[in-house]
Amino acid sequence: MKKTIKFLFAAISMFLLLQGCGERGPVGPEGPQGPQGPAGPEILPTSFEFEVDLLQSNNFEHFQEIPSQIEVFNSDVMLAYVFEDYIPEEDLEIWRKLPITEFNDRGTQLLDYDFSFIDVRIFMDANYRLGTADELENLLIRAVHIPANFLNNGKAQKVKKAETFGEMQSMLGRDVQQLQIK
Repeated sequence: MKKTIKFLFAAISMFLLLQGCGERGPVGPEGPQGPQGPAGPEILPTSFEFEVDLLQSNNFEHFQEIPSQIEVFNSDVMLAYVFEDYIPEEDLEIWRKLPITEFNDRGTQLLDYDFSFIDVRIFMDANYRLGTADELENLLIRAVHIPANFLNNGKAQKVKKAETFGEMQSMLGRDVQQLQIK
């Protein structure tokens, strides 16, 4: 009796297993259209680029006026990136988020930024006296203005921690509009 039950169980299991291995049937009809989703953000993040020389003659700082097309509010976020490299084989730009801390034999050097309603300031600071050996020329900076009402769901803190420009765009879930400064 036990052998018969084991045989029937094995036969039924094998039958069910082989039935599931057949070809797929035809695809059914498309379902009804779902409801309209919520509207996207009214204001998109905007970026602009500018060149910077951090020299002893300008106290290792550069003030860049924010383009008039960008209206900055008290709650908005501004991020800054420095162009670091270009890989032509992949047509890939590498951007590094500020601040950047460098350690050298004289101490610690910092490349950083701050912003207001009207400008972005790129500056260099150190725990030693900066000199001509520390000068940087032709830095390409990309500043990104992110309206706070776009980030009202807690994304602001995540975006601030983004290490790359691409990572920031990925967190926002959209491309950042670039303005051309003339």
